[in-house]
Amino acid sequence: MTEIEKRLMPLSDDQKIEALEEINFDYFKAKVIVTLQSDDKKIEALEKINDNFAKARVIVTLQDDDKKIEALEKLSDDFAKAKVIESIQDDDKRIDLLEKISADAAKSKVISILQDDDKKIDLLEKISSDSAKARVIESLQDDDKKIETLEKIKNDFIKVKVIKNLQDDDKKIEALEKINDDSAKVKVIENLQNDDKKIDLLEKLSDDSDKIKVIESLQDDDKKIEALEKLSDDSAKARVIAILQDDDKKIDLLEKLSDDSDKAKVIESLQDDNQKIDLLEKLNDEFTKAILLKNIKEDSDNLLDDREKLKETFLDENRMYSAIGIDENMTIGMEIESEGVMSSNIQKLKKIVKKQVNGETKEWNTKGDDSLNDGVEVVSPILTDNKEDVEDIYIVCSMLQKCGNKVSERCGGHIHIGADYLKSKEAYVNLFEIWGNPEKIIYKMSNEIGTIPRMGLKEYAPPISPKFNKAIEKGTINLKSEKDLEQFISEIQEVQERRFSALNLLNVNNGKNTIEFRISNGTINPNTWIENTRLYGRIMQISQKLAEIEKQPEHSKEDKKLLELKDQLKEEIPEQEKMEILLELLFSEEERKLYRERYISSSKLLEQIPDEKNPFKGTEFSRVDFNKKKKHSLVEFHDVAVNDRIEAIDEVTRETVQGVRTEDKIEQVNNKNMEER
Repeated sequence: MTEIEKRLMPLSDDQKIEALEEINFDYFKAKVIVTLQSDDKKIEALEKINDNFAKARVIVTLQDDDKKIEALEKLSDDFAKAKVIESIQDDDKRIDLLEKISADAAKSKVISILQDDDKKIDLLEKISSDSAKARVIESLQDDDKKIETLEKIKNDFIKVKVIKNLQDDDKKIEALEKINDDSAKVKVIENLQNDDKKIDLLEKLSDDSDKIKVIESLQDDDKKIEALEKLSDDSAKARVIAILQDDDKKIDLLEKLSDDSDKAKVIESLQDDNQKIDLLEKLNDEFTKAILLKNIKEDSDNLLDDREKLKETFLDENRMYSAIGIDENMTIGMEIESEGVMSSNIQKLKKIVKKQVNGETKEWNTKGDDSLNDGVEVVSPILTDNKEDVEDIYIVCSMLQKCGNKVSERCGGHIHIGADYLKSKEAYVNLFEIWGNPEKIIYKMSNEIGTIPRMGLKEYAPPISPKFNKAIEKGTINLKSEKDLEQFISEIQEVQERRFSALNLLNVNNGKNTIEFRISNGTINPNTWIENTRLYGRIMQISQKLAEIEKQPEHSKEDKKLLELKDQLKEEIPEQEKMEILLELLFSEEERKLYRERYISSSKLLEQIPDEKNPFKGTEFSRVDFNKKKKHSLVEFHDVAVNDRIEAIDEVTRETVQGVRTEDKIEQVNNKNMEER
């Protein structure tokens, strides 16, 4: 008990209420008010409190439920209201009072404490949130009713939350039929107590990576070995064998694997380095041996440290390695994500494909990525469009292919381009308009033929054009003010807000100083990396070139054509027509074929897939025009409309209309002056 409480306890109710003026915090005021003897005095004293939850603390102590209901009007917070309604004894009154609450989560708190399961189920209709529904369903007494009611929840992972709380394994297995998503099924199966039942349920999963998650949850090595027969892929088997506790069992099971990369995964997991080295003789591939040996003995003589040997191993001497096709002054960076059993070994290398450039070592870095399953991210040094750097792209991709790595929906193909290539505010404006107006088209042509944009784009690389458009309309971005480039970029970064965006500008003037293009799918096809870099690089090039053209007092026929093409991208025209305009702006006639085929392939595939697998379903794209006037109020609208019409007519008429408008304004001023007199 605080000193204030000790001092106030002997006082009468009226004296306590008067003394509340001495207390600064609502929480302590509430502690005093609840000691009052009279309900009416408590309600009267509520006027001394502002905080909703402090008020609720008082109201729940009232003796009369009707007075509690009356006092609800003094609360504005739904959760504070729910706290009071929970304290009412009569379920029917509680149900009637639900109409005073808007928030689903607050409603679910009230519904969950009702006595009658059937009433709870009926009241689910008053809730739209899956999480709130799950809270109510979890509160049901009867597990069969819980399972039956799961169909009222759409999200499979929220269903899992309910199923995990069922008491019996068999009930959990029965409830699995209510789930469609395999990853959600895994969460339920992992939660079972009986390992044999887990193994039997592997049949309900189609993907080996999901099966592995279940097998990892098994307690006993022998059970894990028994479950191996449920896996179809040797790489998946290798991942399971590698997590066994007994090294002798791991070595015995090597015979079940045929691929060197799978064997290497198991060998790398052994405890004894000497044993690892002895087992290298079981590998046939010299490159796989080299990776494993490098991780065991850093001082080993290794082909990974010799660029010329890597070229001999991974480059086809009969192939002409194509240039990227961008300005040689443009700097680029790549983040190559992939998944596979050798990923952890590749990660441990830290540095690969090294070379000396002007006395400095340039090398690709390897690191993990939590968003990948058994994955690795290989990050390039700063590259330019030169023969050696292009060769290195091919070497890295070939190394990953040789290790058996692949890409999945989780992998992205992010490309960075040096922001210093753009020299002015006008160049950035061109970039945002050339990117923003055909943004959906660029999504469709940013991946190799036969693929569509990944679903993860909605979360990790959503379109930026709606944000630009909204900022322009609100006047957040003002091109006519005398702001320097750095200030303009800062404004744009505030509009972007978070790095998860199709076009990420948060690195500009901040560490890396790059513009990141995030929309491409992951790939370990070097040609695709070259082609995507050419696409984004050309967008940067034309943005800078147009800014230089716009500064010139006179324009050549070719310059006028480029300016016209950029403006045509802003028009409301059919998507395929806009696609051709973009290609003409960026590429030679010969180069256009590839990107046109990419666009057509992606468009056709997107038409054929269900909505739930279409990354564009529910995704907004917007027109981007930095010369568009912001939205005006009705008061301003007349003058704006007149000005727009004036600009569209000839010079003589303009002068005439301007004269009339001036005379009108003079007359308005004179009339106003007379009224004032």
